[in-house]
Amino acid sequence: MSVREKLSENLGFKALALFLAMALWLFVTAGTEGEVALTVPVQFRNIPPQLSPGSKAPPAVELKIAGPRILLWQLAGERLAVTLDLQGVGEGSVAFTSLERTVRLRSGLRITRIQPSAIELQLVRQE
Repeated sequence: MSVREKLSENLGFKALALFLAMALWLFVTAGTEGEVALTVPVQFRNIPPQLSPGSKAPPAVELKIAGPRILLWQLAGERLAVTLDLQGVGEGSVAFTSLERTVRLRSGLRITRIQPSAIELQLVRQE
């Protein structure tokens, strides 16, 4: 019996065994915890029309997100952002802390680190 005949013998069972092995590997790997680092943009909402940012805000922040690997793999397709709401803010300095609250994540994921941890913005009146 040749090698080719040995390889093609019981081809259906071999394909099924390969599929089951891959499914088991995916199940075990996807359920474990992992962490990923992402750089996400900073966005502003509700900027008062007569005010503009006088100081440079960072264009992006770095997040470290932890959770099940299957959920972390799905993050690649999502458009995450740190969204800062300027509604009701007047002229002068405003500090945004607790930036992790401004990022919308799926249930089961959590932010373990955010850099910078706070953003201070100087708003000036436009001429």
